[in-house]
Amino acid sequence: MKIYAFPTFRVETQLFHCPGAGYDGGLTSGGAQFITPEPGGFSVLEIAPALIDTEWDAPLASWIMSKISGQVFRVRLAPSPQIAFSRQRGMVAVPWSNGQAWSNQQEWDGDFTGRFATASLKGSVTMSFDLTGVGPIVSPGHVVGHGSETYLVDEISYVGDIGTAVVTPPLRRDIVAGDNCYLRPWFTGRISNGGDIRSAYDNMGHVKPGNIVLQESVV
Repeated sequence: MKIYAFPTFRVETQLFHCPGAGYDGGLTSGGAQFITPEPGGFSVLEIAPALIDTEWDAPLASWIMSKISGQVFRVRLAPSPQIAFSRQRGMVAVPWSNGQAWSNQQEWDGDFTGRFATASLKGSVTMSFDLTGVGPIVSPGHVVGHGSETYLVDEISYVGDIGTAVVTPPLRRDIVAGDNCYLRPWFTGRISNGGDIRSAYDNMGHVKPGNIVLQESVV
């Protein structure tokens, strides 16, 4: 399966969330419940792009709009409140390499990578990671990553710099002790709202695509 790298462009907002194992279908007066094939449900990444003013030079918005028929993307999460960062380092230095918020996502303080302290099996909802170097900075509401999957931290406790977290969705693959634990993780998914993205497109070179909603793909 071809997995496309999601392009880096400025965004206004970004939210990772896990709607759960079912949703209201509303097929009867009492509603209906549809269960997804993944335990714990699928996760979702919503991105609101900022104005793209380089479409004539690099038509990224046009390219994204052409990939709405089930193609799979690997997305590096942009800096947001869901990304843990070291306040000791981050508050005394510019957290983006060129000083522009939401710009190129490079050399950001949240790029610290921890290590998983213990093994965890696919389907588990707990993980343990070592944050030596930045301290216990991950809290409920932050995200962490393993491989190309993102997980939302629901609960966490610490012994020194070792954090043990309860996460959603359940782990998509086994974790081996020593694997990388990303504090600015990757997400793998498909665009589910192609029509909404095209609604604000024009050909003047200043493009502000509509919100992009990516549904998790387990590959």
